[in-house]
Amino acid sequence: MTMLTPDEALYALLCKYLLKEADSNEQQWVDTWLQANPEHPVLLASLDKLLRTAPEQEVQGAMDTETAWRLLSSRMEEGVGSASQLQSQPEIHSKSKSKTQSPFGLSPRWLAVAASVCLLISAGLWFMTRQSERQINYNGAQLVKLEDGSIVRLDPAAQLQVLSGFGKKDRKVILKGKAEFDVTTDAAHPFIIDLGKQAITVLGTRFSVDNSQQLRVFIHSGKIKVSRQQDSVILTAGMLLEEDSSRQFYQVGAHIKDAATQAVVFKDTPLREVLQTISVLYHVNVSADAELLDLPVTATYTGEPVQNVLEAIAYLSNANVVIKGAGYELRRQE
Repeated sequence: MTMLTPDEALYALLCKYLLKEADSNEQQWVDTWLQANPEHPVLLASLDKLLRTAPEQEVQGAMDTETAWRLLSSRMEEGVGSASQLQSQPEIHSKSKSKTQSPFGLSPRWLAVAASVCLLISAGLWFMTRQSERQINYNGAQLVKLEDGSIVRLDPAAQLQVLSGFGKKDRKVILKGKAEFDVTTDAAHPFIIDLGKQAITVLGTRFSVDNSQQLRVFIHSGKIKVSRQQDSVILTAGMLLEEDSSRQFYQVGAHIKDAATQAVVFKDTPLREVLQTISVLYHVNVSADAELLDLPVTATYTGEPVQNVLEAIAYLSNANVVIKGAGYELRRQE
């Protein structure tokens, strides 16, 4: 009689179940096993797919079956794709009289197929493990789900590199272009975006990055740190960071609901902060008389042209808007 380890017995029984050769007791056991762990139905579905696509095998005797199981066992002993982590493995006894009969009444042919399927699963798990140790590149518009569950939405011209060892010490990627990140929280493994001469360190947040020309970062939620050799800044939800034209300094605006639609919400916000936000959001220089800078502003704007926004703020501040070169200035009314 062919003797099977618990791992082998489990896969053989699952194969028998999928082939509709299981008796009522075996079917009941598998049904209970499927409900015991949410990963079990996923495994069964994968096994079913492999079984349907596995090539038909010609088995001439018990020796071929024994060889297939022996190859599988050697894989398991090496720790490659072992099924020993599965819960609730069956204990099955056989009273078979045939020397080539499996403990479940499977023919040697189907027993060999089950062993081959297990080898395919082992090889697949080994391949995925090797893939996680290699650098992975993504180019162009796509939705990328990383190994840690983080999601990255790439723009058409964006490039993302997931470095080898991702998730071991930290979670490091390299970005060129524009992308939106929704990062899974994991304080023990900081998420680091390498931008060349700059880096963003994330503990868990959703934010957008445009690194195509001048760096531009908007925080939807959470907190991140943007740093380079001579400068660093902590950004929280509603803040927008942009490099100045010389790429020497960071400019930061706050009170932003959505940078893409230029939506801002000010509530008793000092005028100096309001003008700083408008400067960063609209890429313009805006200044004001010193006596106006501490005036509180309460207003909400979405998608308005910059001149309309400044005119409205000037009205609230009892000021006039004056075009000054390529920028604007708010002057107190006399």
